[in-house]
Amino acid sequence: MDIGKYKQSRYDAIIEIICNYKGISKEQLSYILRDRECKYLLFLLLEKYKCTDVDYIRKDLRISTKKSIRNNVKKAEEKFFINREFREKYFELEKIAQKIL
Repeated sequence: MDIGKYKQSRYDAIIEIICNYKGISKEQLSYILRDRECKYLLFLLLEKYKCTDVDYIRKDLRISTKKSIRNNVKKAEEKFFINREFREKYFELEKIAQKIL
């Protein structure tokens, strides 16, 4: 399997995890951007599994620059360290991701 397809499959799995968590379909993915907590959870998982490729994110989330992605990851990390409930949700999603990936 080439690296591009491997990253794409990981990216798709993370998107599916977040959509299932939020109870939405992939077509409704734009709703995640409205919910900051879910958006930050998504970016933390994407960062952890090294799936922050601008091409993938541009297609689904309409975020077009690496700087925007970096800023979202930075805000997500800040929230992770400040908010205990957010951390618990992240660890819950990470357990699911570990089983799938």
